[in-house]
Amino acid sequence: MENNKPAQSPAEQPAEDIMAKAQANKKLITIAGVVIAAIVVVALVWIFVSQNGNRKADELIAKADLEQNDSIATKLYAEAAEAGFKSGNRAKAEMGIRLYKEGKYQDAIKYLDDASLGDEIAAAGVEALKGDCYVNLDQYDKALGCYDDAISAADKNPQIVPLMLIKKANIYRAQGNFAAEAKAYKEIIDEYPSYVQSTQTDLRKYYERAQAAAAQK
Repeated sequence: MENNKPAQSPAEQPAEDIMAKAQANKKLITIAGVVIAAIVVVALVWIFVSQNGNRKADELIAKADLEQNDSIATKLYAEAAEAGFKSGNRAKAEMGIRLYKEGKYQDAIKYLDDASLGDEIAAAGVEALKGDCYVNLDQYDKALGCYDDAISAADKNPQIVPLMLIKKANIYRAQGNFAAEAKAYKEIIDEYPSYVQSTQTDLRKYYERAQAAAAQK
């Protein structure tokens, strides 16, 4: 399984399967919808292209969007990222996605840290992708912080927030913090019932499992 191509959706992929794979190979710990986060960023940052911003950045990113050669497109996005303004911010988000897919997580974080996006969903997507980068770097505490930032930016979005909470629950389970894992699942169950009903996975089962594990510690 590629890092950027999880076999199942976040809610459908059992937490224990994800964490078991993570124990064997940290690159397989991409949890709760990296593809979704990336698509959110790519789709929504279009609205930040400035008509009156830096002409050089606008021209570079327009060329990059049309470029069929992936390496040339990446170079153009990198140049646009340096040019600044709103187009530059979109280019930074694009570079973060591309570098993540290449497994260059630290480099991706540098671009994502510098991307200033005003739209709440796009901003949440950037923070989620940063969190996924930190997970792959085994920096779980920083990943949790990014997921919290994504939750804050998403402002109770009923699709994004549950995904972030599932990401957090998986990390807590990997850390053996079962009480925190249970709390994350409980928040989804209590605050986002429509999400719970829409998923094919019984999140209550994972909540109960985490509760039981916490009681045994």
